[in-house]
Amino acid sequence: MSLTPPPLNRRGTPSVFRRALTRLSPGNVTHDGAVRSWIPWLAGCVSTAFLLFRLLVPTTVGMGDQGDGRRLLCPLGVANVRPWAYSDFTKYIYPRWEPHQWFGEACGADGSGEPYYSSQTLLLWPAKALSALLGWGPGLDTRAVAIMCCIVFGVLTAFLITQLPGRVGFRLLAAALFTLVSADGIFADFFVSGYSEPAAFLGVYATVIALLYWWRHPRHRLIGLLLVLAAAAFMIAAKTQTASFIPVIVLALCWQPESDRPLKFRDSKVLGIDARVRRRRPGRAKIGRYAPALAGLLLLGTFTAAFSNAQPQRFTELNLYNAVFTEMLPHSPAPDADLRWLGLDPSFIDSSGTTVASSNAAVYNPHYEQFLQKVSLPKIGLFYISHPDRLASMASRGLDAMTQPELGYLGSYEEGTGHAPHEKERRVAPVLLIFTAFRDAPGLLVGLQLTTLFLGLGAAFSARSSRAGRAVGKTAVVLVPAIWLQFWAVMMTEGQSEIYKHLIIADYMTALCLPLLLILIVIQLRSQIPAPALEPDSRGESPPQVSDDVKV
Repeated sequence: MSLTPPPLNRRGTPSVFRRALTRLSPGNVTHDGAVRSWIPWLAGCVSTAFLLFRLLVPTTVGMGDQGDGRRLLCPLGVANVRPWAYSDFTKYIYPRWEPHQWFGEACGADGSGEPYYSSQTLLLWPAKALSALLGWGPGLDTRAVAIMCCIVFGVLTAFLITQLPGRVGFRLLAAALFTLVSADGIFADFFVSGYSEPAAFLGVYATVIALLYWWRHPRHRLIGLLLVLAAAAFMIAAKTQTASFIPVIVLALCWQPESDRPLKFRDSKVLGIDARVRRRRPGRAKIGRYAPALAGLLLLGTFTAAFSNAQPQRFTELNLYNAVFTEMLPHSPAPDADLRWLGLDPSFIDSSGTTVASSNAAVYNPHYEQFLQKVSLPKIGLFYISHPDRLASMASRGLDAMTQPELGYLGSYEEGTGHAPHEKERRVAPVLLIFTAFRDAPGLLVGLQLTTLFLGLGAAFSARSSRAGRAVGKTAVVLVPAIWLQFWAVMMTEGQSEIYKHLIIADYMTALCLPLLLILIVIQLRSQIPAPALEPDSRGESPPQVSDDVKV
């Protein structure tokens, strides 16, 4: 039996390839087709499997612990099995945490005895049970933490596919790009660690998806509101610095789903919508429509305030110390004048450039109590407002640090696997390659963010895009200011103290701009093409005229 070649189209391209390209193309973004219920879940399982494979096969990779993991994991009654010398245990990862009874100040925030709270704990307790179930012994194995993180990521990816615009193939391609970004070693390696960054990454990812649902489904405003509040609360509770997201969450929830501008008659013809729909849209929102969002914002604000107050006071003290002695004074043209502005004794200048662990730290200064009484985060903010010229150099140092997101002082491999101390794995490193390419021109990161913002504004107010396309645009409009707020929250508090690690959340949010930018570019390109009549599906049936909501 002879094999006949696939039929050719007029340009000589095999129709099978043409059909494949058609399925991967976005299609007419004015309308969104239905998605079979099993497709997102299958894609979510593939996403989970991919992350697990790159983290656990052929050998486990993760993020070396510099001692911060203890404050998060010690409440679980476990202690890390590792060398005790700092110069030794940062060379490799040590996933095993065995049962241990902690007493007094030995457990908590940097020897203070104060408990450290993070939403990462919601993943740690199931991981502790999973460790025993998988035969990794009593206690906790951070490989089980990675499994929990990957499962959550897969579920979120499945939900993301249902909220994106375009054909199913295009949505799967976009979800694959989001997965590829998150699988980069500078982010995914944190999944195998005792840090709280995984909860921050998952929280940011979940908030982006919840915002897509919020703007895409105006008929389900209450569900969308609850999803946004839950995702934002999880993200904010991950780390104290993520409280900077509150302003953008306020913006998102006040930007109501029904607040799209009324359709004009010519737009109604393009979209295939009866012009009478325009008369059913209220020209001005009623106050009652904002009541649930305002109530939700009040609850979220109360939760954030309570969470911040419950965090160890030791962290507040460390942030103040770092803001003054590792950021402000070392980069000041007149540090003595800065001390006078803050109302501090001139002898503090001897501690410029130190941390609390330094031999000449300010904590040993007899006037240290004066520092605790007179310096506060609002006062530091007021200082930079009155010295705006200092912000430019601070921004330059921060952008330079963002182009170097790889933590080279922490190893990625287990000891005894044949890898050198502090060796980093780079099997999946698209974000690292892009950010490293920006190292000579860190301002390109701002260019990437601004491009995402401007294209997001264009998509958000486009009458030719579907509601799902406009939701992507609005999400981009919210995400970019969130990056800036997170950036300045780190620079104003932590400064140069572990700047590469503390800016990793801003790095992750900037990396999410890459797949978002692709989607926005496609939306803009397709919106320039007049929408043709809707094509029948594979069964020859014509789809409905308007299908903004995805059928799952």
